[in-house]
Amino acid sequence: MARELIVSALPGEIRAACVEDGRLLDLLILREGMAGEAPVQAGDLFLARVKRFDKGLDGAFVDLGLARDGLLPKKEAPQGIPPEGASIAVKVVRAPAADKGARISAKNLVLDPEQLEGVTAPARLAAGGALLSDFALQSGVDRVVADDAVLLRQLKAALGEGARSFELPAAPGNLFEAQGLEAEFEGLLTPRVDLDGGGFLLIEPGRTLTAIDVNAGRHEGRGGQAAQARAVNLAAVPEIARQLRLRALSGLIVVDFLAVKAPEDRKALAAALRQAVAGDPEPCQVFGISPSGLLEMTRRRGRAPLHELLCRPCGFAGSGREKTPETLAYEALRQAAAEARGKAVQHVVLRVGPATAAALQGAQAAALKAVEQRLGRAIEVKADPLVAGHELVLG
Repeated sequence: MARELIVSALPGEIRAACVEDGRLLDLLILREGMAGEAPVQAGDLFLARVKRFDKGLDGAFVDLGLARDGLLPKKEAPQGIPPEGASIAVKVVRAPAADKGARISAKNLVLDPEQLEGVTAPARLAAGGALLSDFALQSGVDRVVADDAVLLRQLKAALGEGARSFELPAAPGNLFEAQGLEAEFEGLLTPRVDLDGGGFLLIEPGRTLTAIDVNAGRHEGRGGQAAQARAVNLAAVPEIARQLRLRALSGLIVVDFLAVKAPEDRKALAAALRQAVAGDPEPCQVFGISPSGLLEMTRRRGRAPLHELLCRPCGFAGSGREKTPETLAYEALRQAAAEARGKAVQHVVLRVGPATAAALQGAQAAALKAVEQRLGRAIEVKADPLVAGHELVLG
């Protein structure tokens, strides 16, 4: 089947989906930071400034110009760590998290001397990792559809003859919605994932680990309990690998499979999961499985998980999550662009919560202006504390 790359863009946000036969295989969301830069990801290069050496950690804390310093282990600096205040070129090995700095290395760097000319540490030298062009290349797509002509030209230049066709959408509107991806994209922020045969997964990212619970649900238990557990567990394996990639989950991951008593079944299940994650662009390590069905694995943090990028902590002690005002702002604009375009309306009104209204008038103002230009009319943004998401009024 042909593999497609679907790219939808608004100022400040790019959404790219790799799809094969209508099935979402991989997803990349890029949002500009406060400085107008893409989020830091594994592979990014920095000119860092050494702050201090820590004997206990046998490494140096270095300033990358980010919210948190990175730790450069001595073993990751083949030429040695320079003295405090000196500069050193480093590569991000693991992307930073809200409570952790980036893991960095000075090994195997490929740098053009011109990249360092006139640069003062700390500074970002180059964005590597899975940015849009790299994402397109690693996805091996045959067809690219993008609703932004500039991005389409960039992808055509990056892929060359790697893809057979490059197209703008035939009809205006929400490209993800037109491709049947919007509902699945929304589902990636919810815990439940249904499996073929009636089983389901519950995926719960936490602060210290991600828990994945495998449930039999309505699966028919033919052949006895052991046979049912085997069937549900094996059905869960490819979906677990897919969800890890789509949700960009990382760190320690604990999977609670249905109880597996036979040692040979436990080995086969762990082997199946290792095979399923073998093609993941982020290194994964799968450990053994206990008789009760618990399996531990790790996945490198190449980029921010989807729930961290699109949501923020809420509730008691930040124990829950809700969509950020920026996420709600983009959702409102996409609906306005899809529903108001081509209609003979005089007024387009977006009723949103106060925080979302502030985002549309601040960080997402350029995106609002872009949608207004597409529609050929102004959009009136009204702040309403009683609106949880957004309401579109056409008149």
